[in-house]
Amino acid sequence: MLKKAFTTTAAFTIMTTFAARSAPVHAQAQKNHHDGNKFKNPWPSAAPISLLSIPKLFMTMNLGAAEKTITPATMPQKVDIDWNLIKKDDKEPSDDITATWMGHACVLLQLRGFNVLFDPIFSDRCSPVQFGGPKRYTEPPCQLSELPAIDAVVISHNQRQHHQAAGQAVSRLQILRSSWQQRVFSLTNRLDSAGNERVIELDWWDNVGIVKDSTKEQIRLTCTPAQHQSGRTPFDKDKTLWSSWCVEALDKEGNATKGRVFFGGDTGYRSVPASTKPESQYDYEYLDTLPHCPAFTEIGDKIGPFDLALIPIGAYSPRWFMSTVHCSPEDAVDLHRDVKSKRSIAIHWGTFVLTDEPVQDPPHRLEAAMKQRGLNAADFGVLPLGGSFTTSTSSSALND
Repeated sequence: MLKKAFTTTAAFTIMTTFAARSAPVHAQAQKNHHDGNKFKNPWPSAAPISLLSIPKLFMTMNLGAAEKTITPATMPQKVDIDWNLIKKDDKEPSDDITATWMGHACVLLQLRGFNVLFDPIFSDRCSPVQFGGPKRYTEPPCQLSELPAIDAVVISHNQRQHHQAAGQAVSRLQILRSSWQQRVFSLTNRLDSAGNERVIELDWWDNVGIVKDSTKEQIRLTCTPAQHQSGRTPFDKDKTLWSSWCVEALDKEGNATKGRVFFGGDTGYRSVPASTKPESQYDYEYLDTLPHCPAFTEIGDKIGPFDLALIPIGAYSPRWFMSTVHCSPEDAVDLHRDVKSKRSIAIHWGTFVLTDEPVQDPPHRLEAAMKQRGLNAADFGVLPLGGSFTTSTSSSALND
């Protein structure tokens, strides 16, 4: 079976939390993202990059120039976490949905009394060792040990700034919460020990339900498509699946009436050819002529509209190399429209220098792209590190 998954942890002494896979609620017409040997992006928008282009990348990509743009004025604002907000009593679930940005793609999502942690990274570097590799230029807004009890840790793919960091976070959570029963939904990439009965693996459009016995509240997590890749070495490229995720809060009958959230993880949207003129790489008139990933419209049609979406906006330059796997802010705005999100928060920026765009460019481009598309810029924006966004059926508010 083709698999992709996430990790959950459940408070064992405080409550009994039950997780169970069910028949896919949102059926996929065909499983065309595996060729018998590895996973693939089955869309024209994911034109593969030739290995012969790697030397060009190293000759033209200037990470040093991007690092020089890091100043107090260009770094993301950092605020104190509102602990009263995120440590509220989960025994009295409300209709509010709260998201707190922890840096890069890491977000703490809270809905109906559940605490869901996406792509956790609290380490200094996103590399196999902590003495080399990309180093974060913004500190995490808190320590992992300070977070409320986590019900689910959701992982988008196995690249180091997402999966290894998540594995470290899960190990740390196991130490910090020794009384918890751990349930692990893995990428078959040794996030937890092989053969562990707590491992549940999901393919695109598979889903799992989680129920809290203490409140009878329940959520459904659905593994959904993304346009990306996986692998850490030349020998394991695309051997594990990548994904976006949808979280639905369910009523007692199991209907998704209590809120929907989309997590984009790490994804591209369209393929920008190497022959593209520099002035056209971010121009909608030109971009609209290129094929874009149809998966997000499908997600919006099947599971949306969403009350909130968490969408990547950074690590996108040079476009000829990065466009198939990383959204530019212009791509992110189109993705926001495709999934039919009422409000969106930018992720995957402001933490590591992974590509050569100036560090302050993603949020500036995002605001401009929203206006260029004729959308309200307030509907898709950035949070300060440690900042929270709360939305409900009646109102939305930034907590910073």
